[in-house]
Amino acid sequence: MDPHRGAGRYGVVLNAIFSLVLEAMAAIGFSGSPPFPPPVPEVEVTDTALSELSQDILAWYLSMGYPFASAGMYFSSPDTLMVNLVPGRRASLEGIRFPEGMRTRPELLLRRLSLEPGDQYDPEAVSRWLDELDRLEFLESVGVPEIYLGPMGDIVLYLPVEEASPGWFSGGMSYGEASGVLGGGELVLSNLFGGGRRLELSAQATGFGIDGSFLYREPWLFGTPAGFSVFLSQEIPDSGSVNRRWETLLFYDLGGIEVSGGGGSWSGWPAGGERQRYDYGEVGLTWDFSRRVPQGRKGFAGTLSTTGGTASDPGSDSLSTWFMATGEGSASVTAFRGSFGFGLGIRAGGILQGEWLSSGLWRLGGYGTLRGYPENVFRAGEWGVASPEVSIGETTTRLYVYSDIGLIKTLDGLSKPVSIGGGLRGESGRLRYDAGAGFPVDRGPGDARFYLSALFSI
Repeated sequence: MDPHRGAGRYGVVLNAIFSLVLEAMAAIGFSGSPPFPPPVPEVEVTDTALSELSQDILAWYLSMGYPFASAGMYFSSPDTLMVNLVPGRRASLEGIRFPEGMRTRPELLLRRLSLEPGDQYDPEAVSRWLDELDRLEFLESVGVPEIYLGPMGDIVLYLPVEEASPGWFSGGMSYGEASGVLGGGELVLSNLFGGGRRLELSAQATGFGIDGSFLYREPWLFGTPAGFSVFLSQEIPDSGSVNRRWETLLFYDLGGIEVSGGGGSWSGWPAGGERQRYDYGEVGLTWDFSRRVPQGRKGFAGTLSTTGGTASDPGSDSLSTWFMATGEGSASVTAFRGSFGFGLGIRAGGILQGEWLSSGLWRLGGYGTLRGYPENVFRAGEWGVASPEVSIGETTTRLYVYSDIGLIKTLDGLSKPVSIGGGLRGESGRLRYDAGAGFPVDRGPGDARFYLSALFSI
């Protein structure tokens, strides 16, 4: 479609004696009323080149909100072409159109735009809006807006967006000689009823039973960028033990940054012991400054949360009730240079104050924390894992090598696990996959574990 369709007569005047300067190069100068387009160093003096220059200038004015701009050209000297510019009236935003048949409700996308119909058109506000839309996981891609002159004489935007699948099912498995095959699955619906609502259901075999969890997120309460989430989980950390947790958070989206606050309760029943409990309040921060590229996503993203509240353990040798505080966070940065990709992920957590609850320790090991080690082999009260990675590939299908480097404090003391490995990740149609292997450095390849994770869009 022609981006200038309906924009009226631009009044382009070409006042040049081409017979004298045909095929020559001319410097470009601008005169008239600002704003002026970006400088153009020089142009070939031909009918085609000058026509393209005129179209580029008028297209720039249209993108800036001046659909009635005009440009007159004349030679101030044999090698200098002056372009006299008249921007004309700056238009208002008349409306925004999206592709027909879109599942996502248009108002969900428009809420993130600071402009409303009738406001003076602001290309910077539109650019910020596109950056926010690019972070939405239920949109596969966000195209360049097409700008038209509407029936009221102002600007109408058409935004070509491609929706992602409304959800996915993912499954994973790992194998080691000692533990055999372990695995689990997760169902995620990322855009329930076209409103950006999120539902997650997961189950994971641990060797002692099945861990399960439920998460629901409701965005945009009462037309504001505020929402709430509800989380429920049950874990079987050991034979005869069970942990249960519920949590409710309110969150506010600031565009690339989300702040949250709320609280919850955790209860654990160790084998042969009495109920342990932790009732807490929580504050958190999540950020995402990454963007889509052909190889995946590049940039910086992460999350940080801290809790504080009352812990109790009737079986404790000292206090039965005390104040406890915890912290947990993760961050990742990814960059690409040519075919090579470089990434670093850092995850850490721990009990900042108070005694450790024996059933409430973090379980580490296996895919997602320390690849190459058995699932949940470590029970940590304080921990940190750094995961550098190098990959190669022209698209999202990439070969990679990694190392997971841990520093873990358990009830038995301090451990420093390190693993190395590699694999292949990529996508094909509705399938995304990650297959690889890794082993602890101190044990060698003979103790390697293999893993496979697959995600199917629905």
